[in-house]
Amino acid sequence: MTKLATSDRLAPATPREVRPFLYLDPIRSATNPVELDPAGLRVLTAALEPAVPMLVRAVVDQSVAGQHGPEISRRQPPQVSVLNRRRRAARAWLMAIAGGAVDAGTLHAVGTQWLPTLAGAGPELDHGLPMARALVEFVRGAATALVFDAPAENLLPQARALHVLESILSVHLSAAVDAARRPRAV
Repeated sequence: MTKLATSDRLAPATPREVRPFLYLDPIRSATNPVELDPAGLRVLTAALEPAVPMLVRAVVDQSVAGQHGPEISRRQPPQVSVLNRRRRAARAWLMAIAGGAVDAGTLHAVGTQWLPTLAGAGPELDHGLPMARALVEFVRGAATALVFDAPAENLLPQARALHVLESILSVHLSAAVDAARRPRAV
């Protein structure tokens, strides 16, 4: 019969330092032009492009569940037209992220079309801002998992890709925040 480990042989538990989760802060691209590392962008593009269809489904599911709650979406699915609009917006946004697009036209589309459509905000862009932030963090987590999907001896290329990803998402978040704070033309 084997003897079980007793508590006197185990190391005492050390208290862990509680650290807050760090959400992305918006980066204003007009005041600080964003320089994207070309090597990191290549790694990011190679990781994201094959997974865009899967990410589109995940972002749309997250969008619907975040807006209506998971229990409502199971009872009454959203209309097909709503899903199609969100799929198109998610695909365009994810392809812009994979391509490293931070130009003025892309930022306008992100802030006034793609993220508000995914957030279900309608013409009141400020109502969809919390959901847009949640979607940015969702894509950040999913894309980080895709970038770091395999062990490697040198993680510097993946770290550079992560920096590029977070820079792109911060600029896109800034575009959504700026669009929500702009007064609406009547």
